[in-house]
Amino acid sequence: MKKLILGAVAMSLLASSVACASPLKSLEQGKAKIDASLSLSPSLKGEYKGATSDLDGKTRYRFGATYGLGNHLGLDYVYAAHAGDYDSSVQSHQLNLLYQFNPNIAGFAGYVHNRGKWGGWDNSTNGYQIGVQGRMDLAERTSAWAKFGIGNTITQYEIGLGYDLTSNLEANLTYNDTKYKDFDHDVDYKTHGINLGVTYKF
Repeated sequence: MKKLILGAVAMSLLASSVACASPLKSLEQGKAKIDASLSLSPSLKGEYKGATSDLDGKTRYRFGATYGLGNHLGLDYVYAAHAGDYDSSVQSHQLNLLYQFNPNIAGFAGYVHNRGKWGGWDNSTNGYQIGVQGRMDLAERTSAWAKFGIGNTITQYEIGLGYDLTSNLEANLTYNDTKYKDFDHDVDYKTHGINLGVTYKF
């Protein structure tokens, strides 16, 4: 019953804001997690032909979920959304295949679909990314991690700290910086922010 209540709390946070968090220690079949966070300082900037405009980021949220397939493999999905002034917004779907080299390091590769809007202009891109993520235990209940990915339509990195509230629920603090690129007419978007959230592990 306690697990169900904690799961419901984590799911309820998803409605407002979600972000990536500490990687799973194991990608054994059936191992899974969902991530939810609230943005504390969102930012959104647009680049057009080399000139940068501050779009005054209004919201930042992400949905994250990871599922272990076994044999060191897993699937990871992220939905990220950002909005700002001048009818600007960016949405990104990312689906990656993970390979866990050891409990602390994993590589990933996958598909990225981005959609950007700015002042009535609307465009979508499809691409790929590859990257690596690492984690380490700092203390009995505290962990740290970092993630870096690069592709033809995205470049991103994330660092974070997590604290285990229970065996299934983790509180975490992250910083994420992402560039969405390769839109038509030389338009790119840059986002960054600090996020406070939770991870629920199954």
